[in-house]
Amino acid sequence: MRSRWRSERGLNRVNAPDPTKLAAFHKKLENKFGQLGGVGCTDLIDHRLISDDPLISELVFSLLVWESSIEHAIKAVEAIDEHLIDLNELRVCTPDELVTLLPARYPKLLERSERLIVCLNSVFDRENKLSLVHLSEMTKKDVLTYFESIAGVPAFVTARVILLGLGWHAFPIDEWLSNELERAGVVDKTSDIPGLISRMERAVRASDSLKFYTLIEHWATDQRAAKLNAKKNAVKGSS
Repeated sequence: MRSRWRSERGLNRVNAPDPTKLAAFHKKLENKFGQLGGVGCTDLIDHRLISDDPLISELVFSLLVWESSIEHAIKAVEAIDEHLIDLNELRVCTPDELVTLLPARYPKLLERSERLIVCLNSVFDRENKLSLVHLSEMTKKDVLTYFESIAGVPAFVTARVILLGLGWHAFPIDEWLSNELERAGVVDKTSDIPGLISRMERAVRASDSLKFYTLIEHWATDQRAAKLNAKKNAVKGSS
């Protein structure tokens, strides 16, 4: 199953983000979205809709946000809560079964379903339960190693759990965010997502990373909505 997933690692062509461009972009987002709150699972929903373990909840929520949006993720959580008893029932689903439960037109629907199931089963096999509470007692390096050894967990998800679940310095970026930031002239186009994550983490101070990522996530959601509206208006105009 894993071989079907496209690798995040490209040619390692990642230029360091320009500090001046980053600072100007940060200021622009603060002016527009500065009053909005966080984008973590516990910021948006009752995390117990997913699991009593907040870190497992953040892991699942981040897999639902990956290459998608917080709106998609919230709808997916509602669908999972409606149709499944708990995450143990989800992990024994087949990918095709999970596809029928999640919202239609969800980006990367089959791949996302595969990753969710493989990831949860990997955690269960290691811990004999669906719990990640022990991660808070580990070092960041060990947490990175832990997630890197679990099939189905993209670098974006690892960084998102570290930042929003554990409160440590990280900067989640997936291809969707990378493309949007490139279009905005904030970063150079890259095929190496882990490399961009690493460089963004070094470029953004630890004290700013949570706020800056929060602003970028809200901005990207706004960008997605604008594109969808433009497509709808184009269809109406041609009919």
